[in-house]
Amino acid sequence: MTKKIFIIIVILAVGVIGAIIFANPNNIKSPLPPLTGKLTVPEYVSVFLASSVENNERVPVLILSAVAGGGCDSASDLETRKSLNGDTLVVDIKRYKFTKGTGEVCPAVILESRTKVSVDPCWLKQGENKEIIFKLGGQDNRYKISYSKYQVTLSGIQATNIITNRPGYNLSETPITLEMTLYPTDVAIMYLAGSVSSAKDYRPAMRDFAQAKEFIPAEEVYSGLEQNEKSQFYVVLKNHPMPEPNRGESLGELPGEGVGVYLKQVVSDAEHY
Repeated sequence: MTKKIFIIIVILAVGVIGAIIFANPNNIKSPLPPLTGKLTVPEYVSVFLASSVENNERVPVLILSAVAGGGCDSASDLETRKSLNGDTLVVDIKRYKFTKGTGEVCPAVILESRTKVSVDPCWLKQGENKEIIFKLGGQDNRYKISYSKYQVTLSGIQATNIITNRPGYNLSETPITLEMTLYPTDVAIMYLAGSVSSAKDYRPAMRDFAQAKEFIPAEEVYSGLEQNEKSQFYVVLKNHPMPEPNRGESLGELPGEGVGVYLKQVVSDAEHY
């Protein structure tokens, strides 16, 4: 008897819901909004270099961004297609999906459509004459990309509507040369905090401090890994856990200098875009 009552209740509930939907079809909204928007090809695209860790290896990443609207608008990621042809990497930039906002008061911000394109480090290290061709709106933009002793360099050869730039800078008419270091994934950075003098070279004292902590100077493991900062020192951690991302680990005070020594991971900055 209880089972029959339950079945009757379910049937009545379904009937009521169906009647409501039939009577008010415009008031019933799907929980997932429809994929609407105008397919838009950007006029200009900015590109800069970042890095990410893939399969326990740090790889260069191209961050492509295009101005897409204002504060109330919305835009999808840039749609691209990547292909390799010998020493040439072709990145074909297609479009993005744009939806105009309807708000009366919109924040004064610039909306960007972005995407990330990884560059295979094995391909990059095989030979010197590597080239990237960015295609946009029927135009080819040619760049040279090179790798030498952990340094990646991206420089323009012929560019019209895809221009290298740095994050936060206005798009320029001519490309600039971008450089970045691909640090091995077991390298960490020792840095100083406190009354640090910009004129003083702390690296000899930091080397002694690192060796006392049984850290290995990175240059002894990775020949050619340059270090130019006077208040930082790169180390390889063999018997010490890597610090948490975006957090500094206190190691103590640098003897005789009155400044604190901290340890941090190398930032994989592609994760921030």
